[in-house]
Amino acid sequence: MRFIRRMQDEPAEPGQITRIAPAVGYDGDLYHLPDWPQRRQEERELGRAHATDGQIDTLTLQTGSVPRFHELEDERLEELARIEDRTEQEAQRARAELESQKIRLGESQRTFGEARKALDDSQHRVTELEQPSRRPGDGRPSSIAISGSHWPVIRHWLPAALLLLLLLIVEVPILYQVILSWGDSIAMTALLAAGAALIMLVAPHMYGRAFRSWQEHGSSAKGRWLLAGVALVWLGLIVAVAVLRRDALVKPLIVDGQEIGPTSDGVGQLPTMILLLALLVATALIAADLGRRMHNPNDRRLRELRAKRDAEARTCATAQAAYQRDAGYAESVAQFLQAVDRRKASRLRQLDSGFDSLATAYLGGVVEGLRDPEAASWAERIVLRRRTRS
Repeated sequence: MRFIRRMQDEPAEPGQITRIAPAVGYDGDLYHLPDWPQRRQEERELGRAHATDGQIDTLTLQTGSVPRFHELEDERLEELARIEDRTEQEAQRARAELESQKIRLGESQRTFGEARKALDDSQHRVTELEQPSRRPGDGRPSSIAISGSHWPVIRHWLPAALLLLLLLIVEVPILYQVILSWGDSIAMTALLAAGAALIMLVAPHMYGRAFRSWQEHGSSAKGRWLLAGVALVWLGLIVAVAVLRRDALVKPLIVDGQEIGPTSDGVGQLPTMILLLALLVATALIAADLGRRMHNPNDRRLRELRAKRDAEARTCATAQAAYQRDAGYAESVAQFLQAVDRRKASRLRQLDSGFDSLATAYLGGVVEGLRDPEAASWAERIVLRRRTRS
């Protein structure tokens, strides 16, 4: 196996198709040439053994006929036939592998195309949504949600949260005085007052959030009637609380067992009722408006779209990498198939050169075994004649 580095070292831009070679290219070699160094060593030893045993002598070299050469020629012809057969098998396998890889490449290309299309669609929607809201109902998120920073959120909504907390702190003692006679103990009365004050603020706050959702997304006639009905019910509860507070104000105060008169002594019940209603309505409107301003459903939509885009970006990157690998592998198979003739010709050249070196090594071994200067001279002539003939 041969490892192939990436064709381009510079990073590609997001979504850009960069053709890369596979980490492991196609290797369809079925034929491997003999180990020529090992074979030459064996032939040299064989020639030395033949000379020592008397199977070949100087006279035989003078005739120019070396029996071992015929055996080597037969072996070369066998290797030549093996090259022809294995080269054809390699070509057939490479064609089959290329057709199979084309199918895989088509599938990975389709997967990448779908992932890229989904990513482009999500990116387009995110780009359209990343415009700060200018008025309620324009379908755009807040600038804080677009920036994604936490400090602007704290800086923007901290005054509103402190205002709600201040209203809650003010409401608790007032309601404590109103429901003073309801609890069995001071702790129970305080809990009732705290719960009532929390409801007096949280309920209109949640109403404001629902109203903002209606402004952004719209609602059916039934939904609008429901909002109006809730507002009327809440107004009725405000009137009930105002009556309770008025009654608490007009009741005589008892200090150290002595009655010193009501808190609203000298003030008519109508002005007192109007003042209490104004305070309660103003508190409810402040809480509701804070809820409307603090809640923008498009912020959540933007977060979801961004998360969806990021997930699709990862999927697209994975699909693109798979497509590039398949494309690179298909190209390596195609290159292997195109190089069949060149590879065959190279093998033939190496085969002829290799067997020629085997014959030379055999003669070298014979000369070493005979230890005859004349044998060396005839062996050199044989080698020269063979090279001239080839």
